[in-house]
Amino acid sequence: MADATEVRRGTFNADPHWETFRIAVLVGLAYYAGARIGLALTFSPMPLSVLWPPNALLLGALVVTPRRRWWAVFAGALPAHLFAELPHGVPTPLVLCWFASNASEALIGALVFRRFADNCELRTLRSAVAFCCAAAVAALLSSFLDAAFVQLVGWGTTDFATLWRIRVSSNLLATLTVVPVLVTWSTAELDVRRHVTPAQLMEIVCLVAGLFATSIVVFDSGVVDSGIPPTLLYLPVPFLVWAALRFGPALSSLAYAIVVFLVIWGAAHGRGPFLLAAVQNDPLPIQLFLSSVAVLLLLLAAAVVERREAERMLRGSEELFSTAFRQGPDAIAITRARDGGIVEANKRWLELLGYPSNAQSLATLGEHLSPASRDRVRSLKSEPGSAQETEVVLTDRQGGVHVALLVIAPVQLMGETCHITILRDITRQRQAEKDAYDQRRQLTHLTRVASLSDFSSTIAHELNQPLTAILSNAQAALRLFAHEPLNVAEIRAILVEIAESDKRAGLLIHHLRLLMKKGDEEFVQVDLNQLVRDVLDFVRSEFLVRTVELKTSYAPDLPQVRGDRVQLQQLLLNLVCNACEAMDAQTHGKVMEVSTSHEADGTVQVTVSDTGPGIPADRMDRVFEPFFTTKQSGLGMGLAICRRIATAHGGSLTVLSRPGEGATFQLALPQVLPGRRLEATAHFPADTTSTATAS
Repeated sequence: MADATEVRRGTFNADPHWETFRIAVLVGLAYYAGARIGLALTFSPMPLSVLWPPNALLLGALVVTPRRRWWAVFAGALPAHLFAELPHGVPTPLVLCWFASNASEALIGALVFRRFADNCELRTLRSAVAFCCAAAVAALLSSFLDAAFVQLVGWGTTDFATLWRIRVSSNLLATLTVVPVLVTWSTAELDVRRHVTPAQLMEIVCLVAGLFATSIVVFDSGVVDSGIPPTLLYLPVPFLVWAALRFGPALSSLAYAIVVFLVIWGAAHGRGPFLLAAVQNDPLPIQLFLSSVAVLLLLLAAAVVERREAERMLRGSEELFSTAFRQGPDAIAITRARDGGIVEANKRWLELLGYPSNAQSLATLGEHLSPASRDRVRSLKSEPGSAQETEVVLTDRQGGVHVALLVIAPVQLMGETCHITILRDITRQRQAEKDAYDQRRQLTHLTRVASLSDFSSTIAHELNQPLTAILSNAQAALRLFAHEPLNVAEIRAILVEIAESDKRAGLLIHHLRLLMKKGDEEFVQVDLNQLVRDVLDFVRSEFLVRTVELKTSYAPDLPQVRGDRVQLQQLLLNLVCNACEAMDAQTHGKVMEVSTSHEADGTVQVTVSDTGPGIPADRMDRVFEPFFTTKQSGLGMGLAICRRIATAHGGSLTVLSRPGEGATFQLALPQVLPGRRLEATAHFPADTTSTATAS
């Protein structure tokens, strides 16, 4: 709170030593002036003033000063206290004791006030109540010290209880009078100091003049004596209320200080309605009257300012909501909770749903929603809490279909429960996402086809083997049929070999069709061990042609993963291809290792390693970037698509390189938890699924 005050006053821009010196000097001058005023307002022969400003000035200074500079406040006040008290014959020990009690009161009051107030400007009810409580607590506690010091030194003849009571009422009145003036005029952004129009200035002059004149007549003239009716004591109150209502705590505290000074001055000089109190050396009636007025005035001014600020914030909020409602890019409507009727809708709502700008009758939102969206919105409204969000499909009056993001928030409108309904049209966004997805799927498919073209000779060789075997066995069977008697056992064996060769050719063609197929993703449970075997079996001739030695290691009881079988085959096929091509320049020592494993973190891993030259360190960070390739004829999309496939399956694809010794790619996929039910997004035909499983 003090730091914010310091920023507002600009002290952070000043030299810290000069600022500390300035605080000490200002506090010293104010303390000395306050002590002189306090001595002038003392009812002789009592050693205590009716109102003692120095302690209140100390308290106010502590409130508006950062804590790290409180020592400067006390350092400036001590010499001023000595100069003010010692020339008047007050014993030196008592002078020092009084400073200690004044300092203790200021310290207690400042700590309590800053602890419980929400600001130090007395512009809220909480801060006003906290200040009144802090003033009372500080006066009650510090007065024990003050009365004890007077008794200890033996200054005066008043007993301890009377001294304590007078000290409490005197210090409380001083705090309620001086601190509000000091705090509000030094820290607050005052209404009376900013944007004051000539009319307001004239009003302030009239207010102060009327208050001053009324207070002099009532409290400081011979016109009214102590026998006046009690009601005449409150003649200045309307002016105080006027100041509080119109100008807040700043002017009301200053006006109240004027009244306090005139009341005590008049009584001290034998004038006004409190003359009897002065004669009897009993200032309590004066203090009780003024303190009660001070508390009421502080609370009234704070309540008025707080309400005014709340009204200003409410108007600002209403203007902000109105601007957002009418000019915002989203379609917004206020609907009744009981029937969904439209209370008010903005222009964007009318445009989205196809209504003319001057439409008087609007259909409910539910009439524009699809059945599935209508059920979703109904369940959304039934859920308690704040704003709820969902995606809906709606149809405008012309039949156009829109995809929108719907947000519903409850609100009270004139005592009735309503909803603020916001629609953000995301039709273009969803269409763009669909187009991007289709393009990615097309690119993935083309990359798969391109990678298969590299295996054209291998595929031809793989197909030629079973076809040649079928032809040879069929010719042998024909020759056996020409001999008598028929060798049924040998013919049966030949037919079995023909069936096996045909099955191998069929499986090869089936795998080609799967890899060439273009369709939606199908996420099912996949056995990675079997999938790796299928891929390696599919390209086994490639290893023979390239003279690559294949080493495999399959983890037993490997958990299954959830994924699209074709995409995972494409990923592994690409990794195997890259490993083979990385070792093309070698004449010997071409070894590829493919292994599966189950890791402790719950993932299933497939590792593909080669003994090629590895990946240079300056290219490691770019191997998965689109269009980055180390091949002369490569597109640079293979590994980028492989990583995208791994990410889409909730896994990861990483690479480790050993320069001169080869590279290792690791595919990690989350395992399927036992008992978890998977729902495929699409379905293979029955014969395709069974064949793939058999392979």
